[in-house]
Amino acid sequence: MIKHTLKDQVVYLSIDKIDFSYRIPLKKLGNTTDWKVGEKAPKGVVVKNVSSWALQLLTKKATEEKYIKQFKTIVQEYAPSNTINWEDTFLAINIQNYYNWLVASNETAEKKSSEEEILANIKKKYKLD
Repeated sequence: MIKHTLKDQVVYLSIDKIDFSYRIPLKKLGNTTDWKVGEKAPKGVVVKNVSSWALQLLTKKATEEKYIKQFKTIVQEYAPSNTINWEDTFLAINIQNYYNWLVASNETAEKKSSEEEILANIKKKYKLD
C-alpha cells in the first residue's frame, strides 16, 4: 500500500516494505513527460503525456498494478486537473519494467542481444508501430 500525507504543499509518499520515500511538491504532482525507453531514445520507444512521477517511482523495480492504481488515485485527489494519460502511463511503466528485465537478462545470457533487438522485442510484445 502507498502511504501518503500532505504537509506544507508537499505530498509525502512511501510504499510498504519497499525502500523508498518521496516528497513531491503539490504543484508538480500532475506533471507529464514524454517517456523514452532505451539507450538510443530516438530509435527507442517513446510514450507521450505520461505521469513523470509514476515513472520515477514505479520503474525502479517491477511494480504491482495495485501500486500504480493507488498512485493514480493520489494524483487525482491532490491534482484533479492533471492532463496525465493514465492508460499510456500504465503502458510506459510496463514497457520500462520489461526493458529493465530484458537488459538484466541480457547481461547473463550466452548470446547477447543488441539494443535494437531488445527494442524490436518490446515493440513486438506491446504491438507498437
